[in-house]
Amino acid sequence: MSRFSRGFQLFKETFGILKKDRELLLFPVLSGVVALVVVATFVLPLFFSGVLSGVGTSGSSPLAYVLLFAFYLVSYFIVIYFNTALVSCALIRLDGRDPTFMDGIHAASGRIGKILSWTLIAATVGLILRLIRGDGDNLLASLASALLGAAWSLATFFVIPVIVVDDLGGFAAIERSWKLFKSTWGETVIGSVSLGLVFIPAVLLLLVGVLAMVVGSFEAGLVIIAVALLLWVVSAVLYGALQGIFVAIMYLYATTGEVPDAIDRSLVEGAFVPKGSLR
Repeated sequence: MSRFSRGFQLFKETFGILKKDRELLLFPVLSGVVALVVVATFVLPLFFSGVLSGVGTSGSSPLAYVLLFAFYLVSYFIVIYFNTALVSCALIRLDGRDPTFMDGIHAASGRIGKILSWTLIAATVGLILRLIRGDGDNLLASLASALLGAAWSLATFFVIPVIVVDDLGGFAAIERSWKLFKSTWGETVIGSVSLGLVFIPAVLLLLVGVLAMVVGSFEAGLVIIAVALLLWVVSAVLYGALQGIFVAIMYLYATTGEVPDAIDRSLVEGAFVPKGSLR
């Protein structure tokens, strides 16, 4: 219970920082909008034309893999670029200064080379995990893909702030990220999971909508589900901004031992449970 309480308090204090710089919400919004444009103009035409059908199966064509990798490359670049801008602004705020939207854009644009190198690696790993999962019919393959993906996320937890602060890219950024994570925090993430609290209202509303449809009020249930999906999108934007701030806080503590004045030090120290700890 103490872990959940600590996670909830950290969530509230991270949210408090976001309220000071609401323009940070623009970065996940733009990331999502640009990604949707890519899907609409690139993926959907290929999907309906049949080019991408059966990817991950023995009948897939080499062209399908090439196009899928191209999509991964573009979509990952979009996400990483705007995440870099977001974390840059968060670091400025945590340093006691007042960031602007363009501060983030300039910071990300000045590190395009590092972002591209990290994007290439991330897209390659993403494609490999997709191929391991296959068409999703094999439960063991899907589980293996999920576990490997989770391990990869932990190992690369600090890559974005490493790009911003240490000006490293590619494998050097991954190595630096893994050392920071392993030596400072251990293996069990608590704080990052707490940010998922933003999705609870949407999930509850979705369940209400499904229940309404089951008991016979189909139209009302459909409306509730539509509102729940809209709330989910809003929650995803909020989560993206909070995650960027959270990663910046963790990076500062991992590298300097310092905690921003707006954050309770005990919450940051307890955000990750060291390996072997039973707390």
